[in-house]
Amino acid sequence: MNKKNKFNILHIDAFKGFGGGQNDIVILLKFIKEYHSGKFDIFVIHNDNERLKCELDKYGIKNFSIKMTNFLDIAAIFRIRQFLKSYDIDLINFHSSLDHFLGGIAAVSIFKKKIIKILTRHVAYKVDFLKGYLIYNILTDRFITISEFIKERLVSDVGINPKKIETIYSPRIYGESSAGETEKDEVKEELGIKKEEKMVSLIGRLSKEKGHEVFISAAEIIVKIRKDIKFVIIGEGPLEKRIKDLIAAKKLQEYFILSGFKENINRFIAASDIIAVPSGLEGMGSIIIESCALKKAVIASDVGGIPEIIKNNETGLLFKNGDFFELADKIIYLIDKYDLIENFSSNCYNEVVKKFDAKIVASETALFYGKLLKS
Repeated sequence: MNKKNKFNILHIDAFKGFGGGQNDIVILLKFIKEYHSGKFDIFVIHNDNERLKCELDKYGIKNFSIKMTNFLDIAAIFRIRQFLKSYDIDLINFHSSLDHFLGGIAAVSIFKKKIIKILTRHVAYKVDFLKGYLIYNILTDRFITISEFIKERLVSDVGINPKKIETIYSPRIYGESSAGETEKDEVKEELGIKKEEKMVSLIGRLSKEKGHEVFISAAEIIVKIRKDIKFVIIGEGPLEKRIKDLIAAKKLQEYFILSGFKENINRFIAASDIIAVPSGLEGMGSIIIESCALKKAVIASDVGGIPEIIKNNETGLLFKNGDFFELADKIIYLIDKYDLIENFSSNCYNEVVKKFDAKIVASETALFYGKLLKS
């Protein structure tokens, strides 16, 4: 490895949308640039992603567009390869399967130096063994996982040596998160919820893994006991019609509000009395982090990386994955216990600030890069 005082780091992301993973890239690199610019020059290659480009440009992070269409995109491999050579890249950090494969092939060592290849694994989906072996073992030197659960999946699914994996949480806490009582009232009025009514929210993409059917089944039990609770579903996705049909079939229309996608999600988190996260699969759970940052009580399923944040009866409540009877019981149990809600909220806030502070995460990442580059 060369012994330069300053190293060139490239992040590649082929995803064309803008979600939690892309936000993580922006915030991570913002803080690395702000606090570690003496060690690294940072570059990003994206897949004609205008939203990501716009966000990176805000912080003066150098970024370039290379179109990546599929795993056989020879033109993309060639362009990435030229970029690696032109900008004397020392380390590449991948973020998805497509950029990982194309960039990994492009970085195959025909240069005088070896380029270190890192994959940040953001999701908890099971890894196909053959695909995992080919890409993860041959085209990857080291791994970053955003939760211990994802680390365990890489070890169990693909047989990755745990010594090659570093768990570094996502940089989700940066600046103050707040919402006043007036704004909370405004949100309730906007949704058609009375001030005295309770608001239990499920926020996330309308897709199978987010557990909307569990949430609806729990609500069906709750409304037999409590008529003063409104259940709010915020988000958009492929299951929208199915969710609406299920609510209608159970005759729960007067208790449910489907708001669609909302830009400023913090307003809706802050207006909620409880945030429900009935997901069947979560690497970590962005909405949990955001809710805890706003000191909101969370009731979540006991899957994936969720128990790394929500510790039952300490930073929130956990229920057995898929058990809508238990979810209903815990919502009813917690909804009026203001002191307990405040206690959970405060504990959870302290937990996420400790683990997800962007400055700390950037320092941990910079230290990890530095160790690899100087070894």
